[in-house]
Amino acid sequence: MSMAVENMAGRVRYPGDEARHPWLARLLDAYHAADAVLRGALERETARRGGGLACGPGCCNCCMDQQLPVSEFEVQGIWWYVSEVLEGGLRAELLRRLLGHGPVGECAFLLAGRCAVYPVRPFVCRQYHVFRRPCGPGENVYETRSRDAFRPAVDSPRDLIWQIIPLYGVAEENVDWLAESGYVSRKGKHPHTLALDTIVMHLKTAAPRRKARHA
Repeated sequence: MSMAVENMAGRVRYPGDEARHPWLARLLDAYHAADAVLRGALERETARRGGGLACGPGCCNCCMDQQLPVSEFEVQGIWWYVSEVLEGGLRAELLRRLLGHGPVGECAFLLAGRCAVYPVRPFVCRQYHVFRRPCGPGENVYETRSRDAFRPAVDSPRDLIWQIIPLYGVAEENVDWLAESGYVSRKGKHPHTLALDTIVMHLKTAAPRRKARHA
């Protein structure tokens, strides 16, 4: 199992894995920075509205029938997490889930109403928040009751983009205009199009390596 260490700033780190995978450190930095911005914005919005979020444990309608773009490095983060961090019953349950997952509308990583890869869930999932009442099945809150939908600060996605774009080999001076042009979203994929059999294969081949590493 990859060991997590939380530093003083609250950023969870996996020293061994981040040393082996520099892209992972950038991705986790981006998530941490974006989450910090979102937390502050949500606190202010909650105070302004005088009520808390409708989202909570077991609320997963936003994981159904959604076309959510994710970058290839976010996908790599999920690959890494399921193969190097998940273990025991949850790992086995996810493996069964992926093997039996067909062309259905819900996210492949949704287990019993909970996200199995929550610490590395894609940014688009992190920024989706709803006030007043939870989403209904198949409801697009931005269309049905846009006032209840929380739209995060523009700086939040930029924090992620600034971390991810250099991983494509882009020169620093080109990051700004590429961010504005939607470069990362054009490189993205929809979770329902992912090759789940590849994840299953990765899980199986990673098992003996994990065992040897932690023996």
